[in-house]
Amino acid sequence: MAGRVAGKVAIVTGAAVGMGRADALTLACEGADVAAVDICKSQPLSLSPGGTAGALDQLIQEIRGLGRRAIAVHCDVSKANEVGKMVKTVMDEFGRIDILVNNAGVVTIKPFLEITEGDWDWVLDVNLKGTFLCCKYVVPHMIAQKSGKIVNIGSVNGREGMAGHLHYCCSKAGVHMLTDALSKELAQYNINVNCVAPGAVWTPMMEAALKLGTPEGESLWDAYLASCKAMCTFERPQMPEDIANAVLFLVSEESRNMTGYTFYVDGGHKRAM
Repeated sequence: MAGRVAGKVAIVTGAAVGMGRADALTLACEGADVAAVDICKSQPLSLSPGGTAGALDQLIQEIRGLGRRAIAVHCDVSKANEVGKMVKTVMDEFGRIDILVNNAGVVTIKPFLEITEGDWDWVLDVNLKGTFLCCKYVVPHMIAQKSGKIVNIGSVNGREGMAGHLHYCCSKAGVHMLTDALSKELAQYNINVNCVAPGAVWTPMMEAALKLGTPEGESLWDAYLASCKAMCTFERPQMPEDIANAVLFLVSEESRNMTGYTFYVDGGHKRAM
């Protein structure tokens, strides 16, 4: 099968829904075999219901329908032992790992004084520690084969703070810096490390967040479009596929001399003055 990542093996975390699902399908459409990774259980602190096992299995069937190999792996990326087992499963199945997309992420919305230690730990553990752990266990295999592409998913809120999102903003700023620092260590092994920082993307997490501030009975989609007009110079919605297309570029040979960068795919986010 021809494609921009034909014959490559990709791990995508948080793959069952939203941006992760779009990343996995886009890479498969361009020729990659995919290990779709998700925690697949309820997360009571999350604004998003998260990916279910059924959603992950459906994704696997869609990828296989494209003629690519695919496996579902249940994994909590904040736990080192689970990440280690996940990477071993992928290596046992495919024999190599060419692409790692660290997409798994969570958020809660709380004023600073209401953020508990548990809130802080959970958001930082998944968003930042999870990215670190996946890199830690995947990178040795990329070093052995002297090649690899890593794309971390950050956020416009990793550059600009937002009220009610302090712990989330800190976690994503950490992902941006992890990207920069790690790229400098891994370039000698022909491994590219970059970051995609989305703005407000229409995902289940976005829908859940909008429910908190949208009067009952009003359209969440209309509320989302209004926020896009207020926040983005393009004044148009961003879809998971917009992020997936950026990820695809960064794991293709077209970006072989690009590393250590955070690319903002945010519709032209209007920065606060």
